[in-house]
Amino acid sequence: MANNKTLTVEEFVEKGLNQFLIDITDKVFLMIQDNPRLRQDYLDLVSAHDELVSVHDDERLNAHIGKLIKKRLGLEAVMAYGQPAMGEPRSTLIKTYTKHCLKRGQSVG
Repeated sequence: MANNKTLTVEEFVEKGLNQFLIDITDKVFLMIQDNPRLRQDYLDLVSAHDELVSVHDDERLNAHIGKLIKKRLGLEAVMAYGQPAMGEPRSTLIKTYTKHCLKRGQSVG
C-alpha cells in the first residue's frame, strides 16, 4: 500500500495555484482574444510594435507580454529536461508558451 501523506493547507493551495498558473500565458491570450476591447488594444499594440521594429513581429511582442506576466505574478518556468516546458496554446494569438509555476520557496500563506 502506498504511503499517502495528507497535504497541509499551504501545500494544497500551492498545488492548486500551480495547476491554475501552469498555462496562465495561454489563459491571458485567450482572454485578450475573446474580449473585443482587449483584442483591439492588443491589435493597436501589434500595429505600434510593427512600426517600431519596422517588421511584422508580433512574436517578440507576445514574448514580451509573456515575460511581463511571469514577472508581475512572480512565477518561474516549469523545467523539463533542463529546458523550459512549452505548451500548445488554445489561443490563436500565440504559437507556443512557456509553462509556469510559483517560484520555489514562495509562500502562499
